[in-house]
This record gives sequence, C-alpha cells and structure tokens, in this order.
Amino acid sequence: MIEVNFWVIQLIGALAWIVLVISYYRKDTNRILSFHIVSTILDTIHYLLLGAYAGAFICTFESIRDYGYYKTDKDDYIFLGSIPVYVIIALLTCHSVIDLLPVFSSVIDGYTLTKDKKAVVFGAIIAYTCWVIYAFVVKSYVGVIVDGILVLSNLSIFLFDKGLFKDKNIKMK
Repeated sequence: MIEVNFWVIQLIGALAWIVLVISYYRKDTNRILSFHIVSTILDTIHYLLLGAYAGAFICTFESIRDYGYYKTDKDDYIFLGSIPVYVIIALLTCHSVIDLLPVFSSVIDGYTLTKDKKAVVFGAIIAYTCWVIYAFVVKSYVGVIVDGILVLSNLSIFLFDKGLFKDKNIKMK
C-alpha cells in the first residue's frame, strides 16, 4: 500500500469540499452534477487513504442515490431500494460501532430527502452530527470542520427559520 502524508490526505478532503462549494455556483445542472462527481471521488479517496472504508463507500453510494433522486420522481422507491445496499456496506465495513455512523447517517439522509423541508433540515442535523463524530475518530479533521459547520447551519435554519413551520400546524414562539 502506498504511504501518503497525513496532511496530503487532509488536503484531498479539503479539495473535495472546495469542489462541492464551487458546484453550487454553476448554472447548468449537468455542470453541477459533474462537480459533485469530482467531489465524491476526492472524498472517497480521502476516506480510503485514512482507512475509513465505511465513509468511503457511503460517500460513493450517496452520490449514486442522490443522482437517482434527481433523475426520477420515485424517491420512496429509490430509498427502499437503497436499504439492501446500506446493509451490504455495513456488513463489509463494520469493525466497530463507529463504522456504523456513516451508514446510519446515510439512511437518515436518504429517508428525509423523501420528505418535506423541515424533515430534511432536522435529518441533516442528526446525519451531519454522526459524520462529525466519525470524521473525528478517523482523523478527517477537514470533515470535522465542514460537517460541524453544516450541523450549525442546519440547526440555525431549524431554530430561526419561521417559514419552516408555516405549512404545518406547528407554532413557533
């Protein structure tokens, strides 16, 4: 196996997130998707080099799953069809409870993406919290920072976006 400097591995993780951020500034959907693919490849390499196989496989699978959500209106079927893949990833990569966190995160994320905005935001808080813990344990310090920012961002949306609760009979103080 090739020995890669720890800081090079962190740089690869940072590049993955930079490419992802850049993708949101593209105007064409195909360009956005192509940037997402590059970001996923970099993220997968980042986690593979850290020996964090559960994270690497989940990053790759989420990209495929999300592409399916984008291309069809069959979100519930895609989610249900993804459950066996989650089980296979868990069986192949689980060496400790920590290895289950990316799988658990992806299940929550996949499920809430089939629901309304409130569920997506709440699910993201749980999912990214799992990623923060996992990233810390596997020494993906870039992942800790980025996923921590995503937890805080979604938490602020959940707590302060009054429009999030307009459609339901839930009242905010």
